Amino acid sequence: MRANQYATAPIGSGLAVNTSSRAEKRLGKKGFIIGYGTDIVINLSSKNQLILPELYGNLKYKKWELYVGRRKEVFGFADTTLGTGSFSWAGNALPMPKIHLGLTDYVPLKFTKNLVSIKGHYAHGWFGTSVHAFGYMLHQKTFFVKVSKPSWPIALYGGFVHHVQWGGRTFEDLGTVTNRHLPSRFSDYLYVVTGWGGMTGSFNRSGNAFDSTNRVGNHVGTLDVGLEWRLEKKLLTFYRQSVIEDGSLYYLNSIADGLHGLIIRNLFPKRSKGRISIEKVTLEFLYTMSQGGPIFGPTNFTRGNDNYFNHQQYFDGWSYRRQIIGTPFIVQKEDTKLNYNYNSLEIATSNRVRVYHAGFQGYIGEKMQFMGKLSLSHHYGNYNFPYPVPAKQLSGLFQLSGDINALGGFRWHTALAFDQGSLYQNSMGVKVGIQKSF
Repeated sequence: MRANQYATAPIGSGLAVNTSSRAEKRLGKKGFIIGYGTDIVINLSSKNQLILPELYGNLKYKKWELYVGRRKEVFGFADTTLGTGSFSWAGNALPMPKIHLGLTDYVPLKFTKNLVSIKGHYAHGWFGTSVHAFGYMLHQKTFFVKVSKPSWPIALYGGFVHHVQWGGRTFEDLGTVTNRHLPSRFSDYLYVVTGWGGMTGSFNRSGNAFDSTNRVGNHVGTLDVGLEWRLEKKLLTFYRQSVIEDGSLYYLNSIADGLHGLIIRNLFPKRSKGRISIEKVTLEFLYTMSQGGPIFGPTNFTRGNDNYFNHQQYFDGWSYRRQIIGTPFIVQKEDTKLNYNYNSLEIATSNRVRVYHAGFQGYIGEKMQFMGKLSLSHHYGNYNFPYPVPAKQLSGLFQLSGDINALGGFRWHTALAFDQGSLYQNSMGVKVGIQKSF
């Protein structure tokens, strides 16, 4: 119930009130559209909260969009409803403020006779202040290519997702940070965008050795490939997200790591009284055990110990407001019941994981909708602080929803979830809600 909910789930039992509003308006006759979005969450529980996961203004022109503010997003080619979440940006943390320019859909390239279409975005964001650093920023971009034609039963996808934490200052001199200032100049930004510097040995500034031997900033991302195959009554989707970290993937050291998925979608589900119909099934396998091996050595082919979501300068790691941004199956100490040794300057105490996951959704009768997720995960800590005994965890969720016709129409939701195993406290949760849309 908490995973991939943009950090809006209440702490403990209580009442959650969520109100959201969106509107768009066309400007004149030139194709421009202006709009806004708001989402306000009030949690009344053991910890009362007022949360704004969305607050933005946007401007659209054809398939281009510019927006400023916070917005719920997921990046990467994967199932965003029934899966475990995209590896690097899963919707697991509160959205951060950004300036975002990108395409809202694939745009065909005419010189390829519409065989090739492209989609992507470019953004700048702000992490703000965390436990160990402040004033640091986000660089983010994606680029995807689709190869297909409307008459083809198969579509091929490929692309990358690239995020970088960069700039800012740290509150203390720790690890490789000795002057509390991290590279923040425009010339540093060029190294952030390109990933050059450490790779080429061309980084030249008065700084520490880490910036010139590794990268400027904390680089996180995935290299994604996918395939859609349309059959007579079903649509099959295959995808894999390979992990981009510090160059291990380039030398194939960490090629085993990644998110693998299969979606089976029923294009014509038969919804009838007294019948259960399956609309979609998703199967995933997440593997992060390799990380290029246990050693970060002096040669390219010993480039390992990637230590996903941790960093030697940004000790808050790949998190926003101390909530891990990527997959919820890479976990932090505070959320577990384990007392094993760990590095207090690393947020991800277990980033070597193996996860088997299944998700399904469909209908009971004509209108009642159901959704379920079941995940079996094995957690091994990390290379520097491995768990003496691997932790096994079974997590599940089952949800029902339907319509109420009275008073102009409402929608009701109810859900049951559980965690059983040696990683988290054994627990069970129930959620009941009602929704009205205007």
